[in-house]
Amino acid sequence: MTFWKKILLTIASVATLATAAPECSGMEEGTKAYNNGDFERAIDEWRTCADNGTPDADLFYNLGNAYFRNGKIGFAIFYYRSALRLRPNDDDIQHNLKYAQAMTRDKVEDEGEENPILSGLFKAHHALSLKAQLIALLAIFWLIALIGIAGRIVIGEKAKNVCTGAIFVLTAVFCVIGSSAAYKIFILEKEICGVVTAADADVTSAPSDKSQTLNTLSEGTTFEVISEQGNFAEIRLGEKIKGFVKLSEVGIVK
Repeated sequence: MTFWKKILLTIASVATLATAAPECSGMEEGTKAYNNGDFERAIDEWRTCADNGTPDADLFYNLGNAYFRNGKIGFAIFYYRSALRLRPNDDDIQHNLKYAQAMTRDKVEDEGEENPILSGLFKAHHALSLKAQLIALLAIFWLIALIGIAGRIVIGEKAKNVCTGAIFVLTAVFCVIGSSAAYKIFILEKEICGVVTAADADVTSAPSDKSQTLNTLSEGTTFEVISEQGNFAEIRLGEKIKGFVKLSEVGIVK
């Protein structure tokens, strides 16, 4: 199956919502509306569930699909990113987010050619989910402990050296996975991004309607959120763009 065919299929599909806030009656109604092509109603039903329930990756993913089908790229990217924050290794979410972002590339500053080394490190970093990494760390810890005990029991210098070598290798793997997991936890706690959900958003010099406009960001542009101040968010985008945007014109992915 080609990349683009998979994109179209995943956008057309609706994820199972049985485990997402089952007390919300709008789940089933939203699914029916989506399947009937009534994306506005699907959005209304699912937004109500999202606003009143706990964060759920499937619900956010479906909202992203509904907004995309309704022609609102900014909100689609916002909800895809919200879903991906909860489930960072989901292929469908990643593909749909990439497809939606591709539609805004002519409006966003080019990031330049991708560095293959950094790309490889990024893929390795996200090869396992945070939960899987924590389970792997626990398993490696107990394996190191067992090998350490075995090293004291076995007879012969060769067997002891094998145990020592195994402990060294496992410790190195433990450190690599542990560093990746620690960074993911840090990002979850500290890094907040936002997405322009309006047709465009002015970047101003201060959190005030009367302040100078420095730049204008187009719908779907993603940026780093530094802080929130009243009705404004302080943002940064690359090395050149820094200022304040109205919260009413953007969505903050938390």
